[in-house]
Amino acid sequence: MKRKKKSKDNKRRYHRLGSVDLYETLLRLMTQKQLYLDKKCSREDLARALLTNRTYVSRALNARGMNFAQFVNSFRAAHAIGLLARPDLAGVPLEDIAEMSGFSTADQMSRYVKKSAGMSACALRKRFSTKG
Repeated sequence: MKRKKKSKDNKRRYHRLGSVDLYETLLRLMTQKQLYLDKKCSREDLARALLTNRTYVSRALNARGMNFAQFVNSFRAAHAIGLLARPDLAGVPLEDIAEMSGFSTADQMSRYVKKSAGMSACALRKRFSTKG
């Protein structure tokens, strides 16, 4: 009796997905697993988690007009904004908020928060503290 060879398609089930499907899967993965909190999160990590390769990950992101760093940092910025809004973290230094959000530095966090929210992390924190 002949045994069927396992095809690579079984191992790499996302290979054939279109960039839209892969992008939606990337979004779910990032939201559910919060991989962006790891400072060392890479395209290779995402590709491995999705059983595909980094080229397909890049293509899916490029089709949406962004690169890997922009994609990951958008999640980090949203996380940081959520932390900055918390009254119980009002006294936590921005460097610690940046680290808790997966950013390497507070400056990097501030740049992405400003892109996302339209104001610096300091200004955003002040705005949230005065709404209380």
